[in-house]
Amino acid sequence: MTQDVHDQVALYISRTRYPFPGQQDWPEGYYAICNAGDPKRGIETADGGIYYPDIIIVSPKDEVREVGEVEMTIDPSKIPMMRLGSETADDRTPTKVRHFFLYVPMGLEAEAKAMLEEAGISYAGVRGFEATEAGFRIVPFHTAGDQYDHQITEPGLV
Repeated sequence: MTQDVHDQVALYISRTRYPFPGQQDWPEGYYAICNAGDPKRGIETADGGIYYPDIIIVSPKDEVREVGEVEMTIDPSKIPMMRLGSETADDRTPTKVRHFFLYVPMGLEAEAKAMLEEAGISYAGVRGFEATEAGFRIVPFHTAGDQYDHQITEPGLV
């Protein structure tokens, strides 16, 4: 899959899952920013650089609340950036895990979950995605945070 597909998936997720359609408990003023293809809001790294997660949710005060990453492969070299995304996200979940979500092509979810857990990265969910004729479908694989987030997103919502 190409970078173009990656960017389309990230944009679709940012528009359909943050918040979910009809979600009543989405905090007022929170909004999703999709950095894929056109970085807008980053996180400062320890060396003074800027890391741009694919999806970042911020409060009205520009505080990072949630982070989402779309990965096309399982790449251990990305663990430091995933760790930074997780550590920057809040832990306001029922289980106190961080609001970090990882989205991977369907079939890679177990490997993604294992990579996060082996690296000790706190996360709220691992999701699989697939392209269909109607658009993208997002399917939860494992939810460690709020069970409300364990929802399938069907194609055609955008």
